[in-house]
Amino acid sequence: MAVRLKQWLAQFCAWHQQHKKGELGDDVRALYQEARADLSAILVLAQRLEIHADGARQAVRMARAIPVEFDLRAGKVNALTQDISAGGLSALVGEAPQVGSQIGFRLKLGRDLGIVDGRGRVVAAVPAHGSVRMAVAFDEIADEARQRIDDLVFDAVCAEMRTGILRNGQ
Repeated sequence: MAVRLKQWLAQFCAWHQQHKKGELGDDVRALYQEARADLSAILVLAQRLEIHADGARQAVRMARAIPVEFDLRAGKVNALTQDISAGGLSALVGEAPQVGSQIGFRLKLGRDLGIVDGRGRVVAAVPAHGSVRMAVAFDEIADEARQRIDDLVFDAVCAEMRTGILRNGQ
């Protein structure tokens, strides 16, 4: 019996909610992790990201406005992310450091997920309507913090699915 895509996605989102609550049973944990890896690979391809063996651009990006504070040479700069993944983020800033620069950051993920401190490398700085869209790859970030960010990304994925694909209940 074939599983329809909507059923598979609904099951994935249910497992994701259980995972976030720490209620995912041992009997389905491996299935959830496999489904998460499969969905991630599909979404990366759908986002037309180039997959590299060194880990660059292998993570699903989602557009989310999350408060972030950067430690730049000129001082602390507050911004909102334009998009985020377990591998990095982009944000609009007034001025960006040179590509290749190392910077500190603090992501304020919210009440439940807390603050993530780390260091990153500026990988792009693109002028955008009087600002600069700065892309930062995470270099120094705790594995647990990276997992919290990845969970946040998949929260957004499931929210998008609920309002789009799964909304019709077919």
